[in-house]
Amino acid sequence: MSFLRNVVVVGGGTGFIGTYVCRSLRNKNFLPKIISRMPGANHITWQDLEEKGLPEGTVAVINVAGQNVMDVSKRWTTGFKQNVWNSRVRTTAALTQAIINATKKPKAFVSISGVGIYKPSPSVEYAEDYNGAEFDYFSKLCIEWEKAAKLPGNLIECRQITIRSGVVLGKDGGMIK
Repeated sequence: MSFLRNVVVVGGGTGFIGTYVCRSLRNKNFLPKIISRMPGANHITWQDLEEKGLPEGTVAVINVAGQNVMDVSKRWTTGFKQNVWNSRVRTTAALTQAIINATKKPKAFVSISGVGIYKPSPSVEYAEDYNGAEFDYFSKLCIEWEKAAKLPGNLIECRQITIRSGVVLGKDGGMIK
């Protein structure tokens, strides 16, 4: 017996967080379509996304794409920082534009950002609606990352969620295995 499953587009679906997101989606009977540089079943490329838009049947978009900044084998060169920036801000902007261009809008757009938006302080208490102020590379990255994910106000049919994550740990990967 075959049936049509709702498509959820996942940017970064082959990464540590994305792998778990896709597994959870499959368990809930959704069909994850992974946007990746790597070929595979149910994968599309970032170029496909820009040229063809969201796949038919897309009900949600999740973006957890991004170069691992905690990779101890990588030096913090200008080139590495540019890769980090592009892997977060440019991918998010591409997904935002795909949603804007879609004839049938997804019901939700979930994007990740980072706790680097919060300036360390022994006295300031931050709330989730804090917009941030640039004070270092990570704060600037998070501010621009969240700007790239911002849908225009007229897209009220697409719920927008931003997750500000800290360091991710897991028994199979993340910062520390």
